[in-house]
Amino acid sequence: MYAQIRDELRHVLDASRSIDERYSKFAATQLHYYSERCQSLNVLLQQGKLWDCDIIMRAALECATRFIFVSIATSDERYRRIEEYTIELNEIEDLLRSEKAKAAIASSTDADTIMLVGGVILTPEREAELRARWPKAKRAALKQKWSFSEIVRELTNFQAGQLDLRKYKSFLHGYGISSHLIHADQTAMNLVWDRVRREPNERNTLERAHFARLSTDPVSVLFLCWRAMVFATGVDCRNSEIVCNLLHLHEEANVFHRAFAESQAHVYQHG
Repeated sequence: MYAQIRDELRHVLDASRSIDERYSKFAATQLHYYSERCQSLNVLLQQGKLWDCDIIMRAALECATRFIFVSIATSDERYRRIEEYTIELNEIEDLLRSEKAKAAIASSTDADTIMLVGGVILTPEREAELRARWPKAKRAALKQKWSFSEIVRELTNFQAGQLDLRKYKSFLHGYGISSHLIHADQTAMNLVWDRVRREPNERNTLERAHFARLSTDPVSVLFLCWRAMVFATGVDCRNSEIVCNLLHLHEEANVFHRAFAESQAHVYQHG
């Protein structure tokens, strides 16, 4: 399924170069990053490293979500969002990275570390220029606009033509789980320990459902990226076979989700 959608995306990407070169370059970079994360996820899935897959999937989902956010905008706003993402947010990160590098080399006595890490420290002139351009309130406003939760809120209000994103919030659960795992907070510890303590048959059912989600989410998200790019470029690219295959894929995954839900019914029954 992933390969089928990837090939369709390549067709749209090739056609987009003569339609909107700036957007096409942005899309190529974003989709390359997404594809590489999904390749890593597949390797981890084969090794049964489900928690690590969740962490990698978060990076892939953030990338795809921002790509879709740019793609659904009107032409003028699309260029504005590309400018914000590729230049303005990067300038803000340059400031933050410079500050962190200063702190790192202040406590280091290693010459190579000082040279390499110190290389990202801004010159006084450049720092002053960026601080004048990006006071804290302005920085905060732009970062809020580009936060994952804010973008998802906007996507779930979007429906146009053959692109319907109203159920995009369905990805929030996995995203939230991955956040705990990345930060290694108490919820992450509880999740891992809960699974270890489960009776073997129940744990196996849970792991199969977890595996099914991690197998299907990358495909579903790539499908939405494809349709978002078709929306943005106007390229005529349709494939009913992919739609049918995607629906079938979800039916197969739902077998494992239902099996786990049934195994837990006695725990969550009320009254």
